Amino acid sequence: MAVAYQPYRFSRDQFYAIADTFDPQLRYELLDGTIYQMSPAKPPHAGIVTFFENRFSILDRAKYLVRAEKALEIEPDGAPEPDIAVVDFRADYYGASHPSGSNAELIIEVGDTERKPREKMRAYMNDGRIPIAWRVDLPNRCVEIWKPMNANEPVTILVREDKFEFAGVTFTVDEVFQTVLRR
Repeated sequence: MAVAYQPYRFSRDQFYAIADTFDPQLRYELLDGTIYQMSPAKPPHAGIVTFFENRFSILDRAKYLVRAEKALEIEPDGAPEPDIAVVDFRADYYGASHPSGSNAELIIEVGDTERKPREKMRAYMNDGRIPIAWRVDLPNRCVEIWKPMNANEPVTILVREDKFEFAGVTFTVDEVFQTVLRR
């Protein structure tokens, strides 16, 4: 009897157990049981991540931690590394365990050369515990707003002078792109 070809799904524990065997020059993440090698960040991508890190430095440090490109445990069997995760403050700075979707207040992904641009956003929303996520779409110069009530697609797509905010820190789409890309 023939056995149908099926990909192997890794658990988070298995992923962490084998992570030390990966090439240390590369970055990997686990999404829905699949291990993905991450693309290096090009300057516009890195610039936008740094822009948000800088702007969120005014958030209440007793309430929030801003983490860039560090693991966030989501269900089922995910350990992606969001470009920015604003998570609840914890006194050990998550040294004992990674934050989970229930600790996340905001996720930001910057999209430029992703394999499937919205796959990761759907995974965050399917976790069900992340209240909001933003996907900054570099090629189309827009910001997608994602919420778990609609896990398959953004609830809105913002362009140009449209405003969006988190915890009193307000942005416009133009501000993000014009500040970083200078064009």
